[in-house]
Amino acid sequence: MIGGKALKDSLKRLGAHEGVRGVIITNMEGLPISSNLNAETTEVISALVTSLVGKAKRVVDELGEGGMNFLTISTPKGEVMVAPEEDYILIVLRG
Repeated sequence: MIGGKALKDSLKRLGAHEGVRGVIITNMEGLPISSNLNAETTEVISALVTSLVGKAKRVVDELGEGGMNFLTISTPKGEVMVAPEEDYILIVLRG
């Protein structure tokens, strides 16, 4: 599990990239671990993305693709990039 200083450093580094609107790290149950967004947005996005990751993983499993590494959602305002890891999910809003 990512923790302490490494977590803060990762958020700071990712948030500093041009076009990044927000970064969220959530656990696999959808509970936010850390974010640079407001609390309400963080909680809602964490819960919804966690549910989406579960569904996407089931699709990938059903197709026999061997596992899901990354998910990108394109929107008119930018992208939602999702990187599920073993213990947490990294969510980056860009655009």
